[in-house]
Amino acid sequence: GISDLFATSSLYKWITNAYGRKIAEIDKVVDMFKNHISGVLNALTQRLSNAMAERLNGKIQELKTVGRGYRTFANFRSAILFFNGGLDLYPH
Repeated sequence: GISDLFATSSLYKWITNAYGRKIAEIDKVVDMFKNHISGVLNALTQRLSNAMAERLNGKIQELKTVGRGYRTFANFRSAILFFNGGLDLYPH
């Protein structure tokens, strides 16, 4: 990723420039970025995202749909772990 100092200064320059345009829609986006400034800076410097968590959540939602209901939470949990637990079930 890029350095913390470069990311911070670039983001604040962008914020100043964007506010200077006096466009209401842009101001809303800037406000959202400012409300999540630490996450934005982490994304810029660490190149991390929640994509893996979102992918797993999608797989879990698919299990719910395909299963059309599990009798107990324990059964649902077992299905999640079985299909997404990263187990190596092949004999060696």
